[in-house]
Amino acid sequence: MTLAERTRLYLIMAHCGALGAAGVLLTFGLALPDFIKGVSMGVMIAPLAALLMRRLRDEYLEELWRSGTSLAFVVVVLAFLVIPFAEGVYDGYTGNGSGQDIPAEAAGLAAIIAFYAGFHIRWLRDLR
Repeated sequence: MTLAERTRLYLIMAHCGALGAAGVLLTFGLALPDFIKGVSMGVMIAPLAALLMRRLRDEYLEELWRSGTSLAFVVVVLAFLVIPFAEGVYDGYTGNGSGQDIPAEAAGLAAIIAFYAGFHIRWLRDLR
Protein backbone atom coordinates (compact mmCIF):
# COMPACT_ATOMS: atom_id res chain seq x y z
CA MET A 1 0.00 0.00 0.00
CA THR A 2 1.45 3.35 -1.02
CA LEU A 3 1.69 6.37 1.24
CA ALA A 4 -1.10 8.14 -0.68
CA GLU A 5 -3.42 5.16 -0.22
CA ARG A 6 -2.63 5.01 3.51
CA THR A 7 -3.32 8.71 3.87
CA ARG A 8 -6.61 8.34 2.03
CA LEU A 9 -7.59 5.42 4.26
CA TYR A 10 -6.66 7.46 7.33
CA LEU A 11 -8.87 10.35 6.22
CA ILE A 12 -11.76 7.97 5.42
CA MET A 13 -11.53 6.56 8.94
CA ALA A 14 -11.56 10.09 10.35
CA HIS A 15 -14.65 10.93 8.30
CA CYS A 16 -16.42 7.76 9.51
CA GLY A 17 -15.65 8.71 13.10
CA ALA A 18 -16.97 12.22 12.55
CA LEU A 19 -20.18 10.80 11.08
CA GLY A 20 -20.48 8.60 14.16
CA ALA A 21 -19.99 11.66 16.37
CA ALA A 22 -22.73 13.49 14.49
CA GLY A 23 -24.94 10.43 14.94
CA VAL A 24 -24.29 10.45 18.69
CA LEU A 25 -25.27 14.11 18.91
CA LEU A 26 -28.44 13.41 16.94
CA THR A 27 -29.40 10.43 19.08
CA PHE A 28 -29.08 12.45 22.27
CA GLY A 29 -30.81 15.47 20.75
CA LEU A 30 -33.73 13.50 19.34
CA ALA A 31 -33.96 10.96 22.21
CA LEU A 32 -33.60 7.97 19.88
CA PRO A 33 -33.48 4.36 21.18
CA ASP A 34 -30.40 3.05 22.98
CA PHE A 35 -29.60 0.65 20.15
CA ILE A 36 -29.06 3.55 17.75
CA LYS A 37 -26.97 5.35 20.38
CA GLY A 38 -24.79 2.27 20.75
CA VAL A 39 -24.27 1.87 17.02
CA SER A 40 -23.40 5.55 16.68
CA MET A 41 -20.91 5.34 19.54
CA GLY A 42 -19.32 2.27 17.99
CA VAL A 43 -18.98 4.04 14.65
CA MET A 44 -17.43 6.98 16.49
CA ILE A 45 -14.96 5.04 18.68
CA ALA A 46 -13.79 2.23 16.35
CA PRO A 47 -12.09 4.56 13.82
CA LEU A 48 -10.48 6.40 16.72
CA ALA A 49 -8.55 3.25 17.65
CA ALA A 50 -7.33 2.87 14.07
CA LEU A 51 -6.38 6.56 13.94
CA LEU A 52 -4.42 6.16 17.16
CA MET A 53 -2.34 3.34 15.72
CA ARG A 54 -1.50 5.27 12.55
CA ARG A 55 -1.36 8.82 13.88
CA LEU A 56 2.18 9.84 12.93
CA ARG A 57 2.55 8.75 9.31
CA ASP A 58 3.69 12.13 8.02
CA GLU A 59 3.75 15.79 9.02
CA TYR A 60 0.33 16.57 7.56
CA LEU A 61 -1.45 13.80 9.46
CA GLU A 62 0.52 14.66 12.57
CA GLU A 63 -0.72 18.24 12.35
CA LEU A 64 -4.32 17.08 11.92
CA TRP A 65 -3.90 14.76 14.91
CA ARG A 66 -2.38 17.56 17.00
CA SER A 67 -5.26 19.91 16.20
CA GLY A 68 -7.81 17.33 17.26
CA THR A 69 -6.05 16.39 20.48
CA SER A 70 -5.49 20.02 21.43
CA LEU A 71 -9.17 20.82 21.16
CA ALA A 72 -10.08 17.63 23.02
CA PHE A 73 -7.74 18.62 25.86
CA VAL A 74 -9.34 22.05 26.15
CA VAL A 75 -12.79 20.45 26.28
CA VAL A 76 -11.69 18.02 29.01
CA VAL A 77 -10.30 20.86 31.12
CA LEU A 78 -13.53 22.82 30.69
CA ALA A 79 -15.68 19.78 31.38
CA PHE A 80 -13.91 18.85 34.61
CA LEU A 81 -13.14 22.29 36.04
CA VAL A 82 -15.29 25.06 34.65
CA ILE A 83 -18.64 23.32 34.04
CA PRO A 84 -19.05 21.87 37.59
CA PHE A 85 -18.09 25.24 39.05
CA ALA A 86 -20.60 27.07 36.85
CA GLU A 87 -23.26 24.49 37.66
CA GLY A 88 -22.64 24.95 41.40
CA VAL A 89 -22.79 28.72 41.13
CA TYR A 90 -26.05 28.50 39.17
CA ASP A 91 -27.59 26.03 41.64
CA GLY A 92 -26.53 28.24 44.55
CA TYR A 93 -27.92 31.35 42.90
CA THR A 94 -31.28 29.77 42.08
CA GLY A 95 -31.50 27.80 45.34
CA ASN A 96 -31.95 24.54 43.45
CA GLY A 97 -29.34 22.22 44.93
CA SER A 98 -30.82 19.07 43.44
CA GLY A 99 -27.47 17.43 42.76
CA GLN A 100 -25.32 17.00 39.70
CA ASP A 101 -27.30 17.85 36.57
CA ILE A 102 -24.51 17.24 34.05
CA PRO A 103 -23.20 13.65 34.25
CA ALA A 104 -19.44 13.14 34.53
CA GLU A 105 -19.55 10.70 31.59
CA ALA A 106 -20.37 13.61 29.30
CA ALA A 107 -16.75 14.81 29.54
CA GLY A 108 -15.35 11.78 27.73
CA LEU A 109 -17.98 11.91 25.02
CA ALA A 110 -17.42 15.64 24.58
CA ALA A 111 -13.65 15.09 24.30
CA ILE A 112 -14.03 12.54 21.50
CA ILE A 113 -16.46 14.76 19.63
CA ALA A 114 -14.08 17.70 20.11
CA PHE A 115 -11.21 15.61 18.71
CA TYR A 116 -13.13 14.96 15.50
CA ALA A 117 -14.23 18.61 15.34
CA GLY A 118 -10.67 19.90 15.73
CA PHE A 119 -9.34 17.36 13.24
CA HIS A 120 -11.88 18.31 10.60
CA ILE A 121 -11.70 22.05 11.17
CA ARG A 122 -7.96 21.88 10.52
CA TRP A 123 -8.50 19.61 7.51
CA LEU A 124 -11.08 22.00 6.04
CA ARG A 125 -8.79 24.99 6.61
CA ASP A 126 -6.03 23.20 4.72
CA LEU A 127 -8.29 22.53 1.72
CA ARG A 128 -8.25 26.20 0.75
